[in-house]
Amino acid sequence: MSTTHKLLALGVAVVLNLPTAAVAQELGFSYLEGGFMVAFANDVEDSGAISSTGSPLELESDADAGGFIAGAFQVGENFHLFGDYSSVGQELEVRGGSLRVEGEFDVVRWRVGVGYAYPVSPEMSLYGRLSLDNAEFKDVEVAGFNLNADADESGLGGEVGILWAATPSIHLQGHLRYTSVGEVDTGGSDTFDDDILVGVNGRWYFRPDLALVTGYEFGNITSFNVGLRYAF
Repeated sequence: MSTTHKLLALGVAVVLNLPTAAVAQELGFSYLEGGFMVAFANDVEDSGAISSTGSPLELESDADAGGFIAGAFQVGENFHLFGDYSSVGQELEVRGGSLRVEGEFDVVRWRVGVGYAYPVSPEMSLYGRLSLDNAEFKDVEVAGFNLNADADESGLGGEVGILWAATPSIHLQGHLRYTSVGEVDTGGSDTFDDDILVGVNGRWYFRPDLALVTGYEFGNITSFNVGLRYAF
């Protein structure tokens, strides 16, 4: 077993053996979290968002990794302010004639807004959110090609979801989200178009204020994340 695999196995063993008795976290919206993310933006090669100053080029993109940070602060019993930011690389293959070169660019997304949560029971809450969303393609790097990324737009977003404490230490969340800058536009004058995304998230509180988090969101820009949350 390699040293890396040994360290990963040791880390998992330590976490799994942490005492979970009396670990209970109330449903709430005051937290800070961050971690790793993998994402893939569909249809980039058909959008014209990445263009050449010379002859036409063929592009092909693929998923890569990056990171995310997010947070929220509860105001009163039901309202909360929130924000999240992610920057994820995308692999890019550029073909011009017989020449083929690999490069990369970043998909940067952020949103800020306000939310309202309605507690159905001590173990379940329904919530809704309104936000200002932004999406951007940036830092295109391909050796030998002069490429530009003309993609930076903002718009409104909304989200509805449900948060359920399946056990005192395991919380599950599902949401349906609308954003006006979620889909790569392949036919209009804008870079981005609106999209509907479906997401699921899970959290395991191994300490009353610390949780391992993971989430998957399916849409035109699909993402998967793993990280750590501090709840307060």
